[in-house]
Amino acid sequence: MLGPDDETGRLPRKVLVVDDEPDLVDLAQALLGFHGLDVCIAHGGNEALAMLDADPHIDALFSDVMMPGMNGLELADATRARYPHVRILLTSGYTAPELLGSHSRQYAYIPKPYRIDDVIERLRRQGGL
Repeated sequence: MLGPDDETGRLPRKVLVVDDEPDLVDLAQALLGFHGLDVCIAHGGNEALAMLDADPHIDALFSDVMMPGMNGLELADATRARYPHVRILLTSGYTAPELLGSHSRQYAYIPKPYRIDDVIERLRRQGGL
C-alpha cells in the first residue's frame, strides 16, 4: 500500500465516490478507505453536488458514468464548473457511444471492472488527465 505522498504524486485526501449501485459504491468506499483515503459516498449526481456544496474538503470525485437522472459526465461538468480544484475520475462498465460522442470535455477514465490499485494510481497522477 502506498502512502498519501508517494514520489509519483500526491493522493487526494477526501474522495467522493458516486454510483447508483449500492454494492459497488460500498466496495469502492471500503477499498479506497483501506488505502488511507477519507471517503464519502453518494448514490446519484444531485446528492453528490449537495455533498460537494456542503464539504469544501472533498478534493476528488470518482463517479460512475451511467446513472439515472444526472449522468457522470453531467456531474463531472458541474463539478469542474463549480469546483475546478476537484480531481475527477470517471468509470463505467458500459457507456453509450452517443453520450461520449456528443461530449466536448474529456475526463480521466477507468473501465469497470477496475483494480483498486489502478484507481489509486489514476487519482495520484491526476490533477488532470
